[in-house]
Amino acid sequence: MNTYLAGSGVRIEFATLSGQGGREYNEDACGYWTAEGGACFIVCDGAGGHGGGDVASETAVRTLLSAYSSAPDLSQQNIERILVQTDVAIRYGQQLAGGLRKMSATVAALFFDGNAQKAQWSNLGDTRLYLFRKRNCSQLTKDHSVVQTFVDAGVIAESEIRNHAKRNLLFAALGMGDGVPPTALEAAFDVDDGDAFLLCTDGFWEVVLEAEMVETLVRADSAEEWLLLMEQLISARGTPLQDNYSALAVWVGRPNEVTMPWPDQNEAVGLVAEASPDAA
Repeated sequence: MNTYLAGSGVRIEFATLSGQGGREYNEDACGYWTAEGGACFIVCDGAGGHGGGDVASETAVRTLLSAYSSAPDLSQQNIERILVQTDVAIRYGQQLAGGLRKMSATVAALFFDGNAQKAQWSNLGDTRLYLFRKRNCSQLTKDHSVVQTFVDAGVIAESEIRNHAKRNLLFAALGMGDGVPPTALEAAFDVDDGDAFLLCTDGFWEVVLEAEMVETLVRADSAEEWLLLMEQLISARGTPLQDNYSALAVWVGRPNEVTMPWPDQNEAVGLVAEASPDAA
């Protein structure tokens, strides 16, 4: 667990978690940069095989953090420039060795100003960013996946994404080639004292449901404990083929106190049980 004080005096606490699951390699990567001028948090999920995936995700983290630390500006133009620069770095790496030609990485990145009162984000692929504000959980990012297009077209319900046979088919990622350009918000959004953010790969959010993210947040005493409580759910439900799973939690102030408990704790348990993949 790490902490820093923003220029406004707000305490920012953050923690990372990454597990190999049942895979031969861990191709996920997490990273962060904090300073008086701002902060950046990033989670990536690499692909490419034979070590290419971890090279892609590590390249993305290193390049993006370096670029933002050199120009900590929340403008849409700057954030999109940084994502393009990161994509170029991975494409350059693809030319260095034959085994890296198909490497790519999904990304979700969260950027703060120096006072942690404004934030920006950007993503490519199906690594997600969630915002927890009081009792509400909001998915800020939208997956660049085939199943998300099915949801948008009304072919399937959003609740079917996690178990759909084509859930891993993406049409955008860093290093994937010409396609969906990285985008950022036209203007940074306000950060409230008590906000919590969760950046996580598909190996994490496919197992931990949004209702469970809220329920564990209320029970946790720190960002690190929040991640560990959610990892317990992954461990209990994991299969021999469990994907790599990674997450980065950011607390602004004390979100576990601001995020209101359910009026009836039995109701909370019931809602989580109903949302569980094991529920019939």
